Amino acid sequence: MKNSTLLQLWAMVLLLLPAALFASTPTMEADSLLSFTNICVDFDYEMRQIQSEMRQELQQVAVELSATEHEIANTAGWKNKRYKKALEQKILLLEKQERLTLGFQGAALKVRYRKGIDLIKLMYEKILGLDHHFTGMQTFQNISMLSNPNSYPEFEKAKEVLEKNANKKFNMQLPSLLNTNPFISGAFTLVTALLSERPQKAKEADFEQISCILDFTVRMNSDLSVVRNETEFLKQANQTMKEECEKLFEEYTKAVQYHVPLEKCRGNDDWETLQEMLDKKIQEMEQQLLANPTAVGASKDQINLEFATQRVSEFISKYSTFIAQGTQYYQKFDNIVSNYENEDVCKAQLPRQFTELKFDIKSTIEKFDNTYNLPEIQGSRLKDLLYGLN
Repeated sequence: MKNSTLLQLWAMVLLLLPAALFASTPTMEADSLLSFTNICVDFDYEMRQIQSEMRQELQQVAVELSATEHEIANTAGWKNKRYKKALEQKILLLEKQERLTLGFQGAALKVRYRKGIDLIKLMYEKILGLDHHFTGMQTFQNISMLSNPNSYPEFEKAKEVLEKNANKKFNMQLPSLLNTNPFISGAFTLVTALLSERPQKAKEADFEQISCILDFTVRMNSDLSVVRNETEFLKQANQTMKEECEKLFEEYTKAVQYHVPLEKCRGNDDWETLQEMLDKKIQEMEQQLLANPTAVGASKDQINLEFATQRVSEFISKYSTFIAQGTQYYQKFDNIVSNYENEDVCKAQLPRQFTELKFDIKSTIEKFDNTYNLPEIQGSRLKDLLYGLN
């Protein structure tokens, strides 16, 4: 009885477990979109908050300055204590105005820089996802199999039958090198079938058995080579994007004296250290500018940070162009594999790898459109903010 109850409980757990996992784990597409949307919304909100606070505080200083100017005008004269006090107040207010302006500029730059890090992280994850996708695809194996009639078990069986019944006068074997050539091997098999000693009806049956295989491999060989070669091109282009993203991170974080590579930073989850170094750099820069508004070091640091955020925006454009290009390539692949003109006639004899290839291509188009694409970035306020436009 106890065993029966335990089995029932385990059965309930196993039934509920997939549903629980599915409910608690968002899809990559949804998670990616949510991350990008959050970056955009948070970025815009934080910048608006900074601008709103800056306007309020500077307006208050402006009101006090106006009153002080009025007091100076009404009490002109060095022997007037109110006049001297008003002058001192004006100096203090101007210093406060400068401190506020520098503080808000630093806060805005820090937000822009921090969101730049978030965007680099997001794009790097997408690029790694694409790399994993290309590695996991069966495109190369499927195309190699589909392009060569010798890879089809039915074709090999038919060849064995034909070779056994070959005309003894013309009996010969292809060299192993030529036997691996799909065109020569296919042509040789046809000739063997024509010259075989089998009855006419048997010959016709032999032709019928291999006709679809030969038709498909000959017609589609060139097109499938295009799919294979251009898929390899996209895979290599994605590897280049990965390297450029890592280089961007290296240059980007150099501005705050952080010298840990992106891959290691990601692996060690060292983002908090990077944030601390950013806070420290902004604070040092503000202190230097307050002490000396023309300080060369502080101005250079500010320029470096400004330039770094602009480079992120430029990389976003490059990434978006790559994704758009990938989508176009796979739409072309889809058109290629959908246009085998004898598919209806030969459908029963086409291998499952052809169906798998078509599925891989369609699913990749969907991933390029949804998982890896950043459609909102073009012309968005986020791009303007990275360039420092308000």
